[in-house]
Amino acid sequence: MTDRSAEAVLSGSVTSTQVKFPATLDLESQAGLGFWDATAPRIQGIRFTMAIDCNPVAGWAGHFSRPARSVDQRTVLARLLTDYVAAGGDLEITDLSLPEIDRRADDFDLTIVTRASRELAACFPADPTWPPTPGPLRSLAVLYLDGVPTDPDGLGTYVSLPGYGEVISYPGLTGPSGQEKPCEILLFEALPQGGLDMFGPLDNAGERLRQAKLLLNRYLPPALADRYRYAELTDSGATLVGAVTPTMRQPVGTLPSGAPVLGGGDVVCRMDPGGAQGANNAVHCAFHYSAAILGNPDGPYDRAWMNSTAQPWLTDIAHPAARWTMAMLAPPPEMQALMQAAQQDPALADALADTFARPANMSRFAAAAH
Repeated sequence: MTDRSAEAVLSGSVTSTQVKFPATLDLESQAGLGFWDATAPRIQGIRFTMAIDCNPVAGWAGHFSRPARSVDQRTVLARLLTDYVAAGGDLEITDLSLPEIDRRADDFDLTIVTRASRELAACFPADPTWPPTPGPLRSLAVLYLDGVPTDPDGLGTYVSLPGYGEVISYPGLTGPSGQEKPCEILLFEALPQGGLDMFGPLDNAGERLRQAKLLLNRYLPPALADRYRYAELTDSGATLVGAVTPTMRQPVGTLPSGAPVLGGGDVVCRMDPGGAQGANNAVHCAFHYSAAILGNPDGPYDRAWMNSTAQPWLTDIAHPAARWTMAMLAPPPEMQALMQAAQQDPALADALADTFARPANMSRFAAAAH
């Protein structure tokens, strides 16, 4: 069940940024879902720059051990929904209220919630082992762009602007299935109420593009800002403005009737997009859960089964990804030391870049900085 058809997804606004790393791409390809393996631009690594007053003061370029890729979630979800129905799947387009979900859950052996209204999300208690975040760490603006020259080395760009936030950019693929085209995906991660936080009052996509160019020229080194001089939006829905409050919830929710439901993806582990972990987290969650269902086809899918099913995903994927994302937005001294050392050590720069693909490695590299 979902609230939008494939056509509505494609004709709507972009929903996110996303970078999928090799382990995620491998899972999709092995399941026959690697539709864009040959067409999506390869993201070979990260070009990191720290800039103050438009001047680069630190920087390094790190390469992933294997390329990452980014495909517009509109493109992905529309294709998957279409193929699911074509294969005989039962897809219901509906926007269910919490009482309706509670009533309908009795019709199924297992209910998994991967998108939730505020009311439904409240059925999943906060994880008491994680400190609560009082609000968004960044104000966000996303633009999908045509007319941006590719990085000569196929790298994504990560610009840290102390006191203002971050600007992140990388190549991607967008458009309906069979009509996809390359694009550049640009993300502003603005400290709330700071100089980059200028998109909130703007509802018009064209105004958002103009504001983006002004900010790039105001804060980025000229060589970086110049890449976007001739940028245009890929389509009328190519912008998104908002904010995310990082949240960690327990994986088993309780409906008003007392029935348990299993949460997955952002419902359980909601992260700021600056760490590029959300899409990977959701895919790994889906594969963990499907393997557990196939391994226990007759059930029962009770509360104990739900908890034991979710724990490997949380321990191996979600929790390391959340810690990594927090470290990128507020680098601890160990991370800052790694960033500095990477300028003179290409091998360290590569290893540091590759922790985006393997967040669980972060603690090992942080320890090496001592």
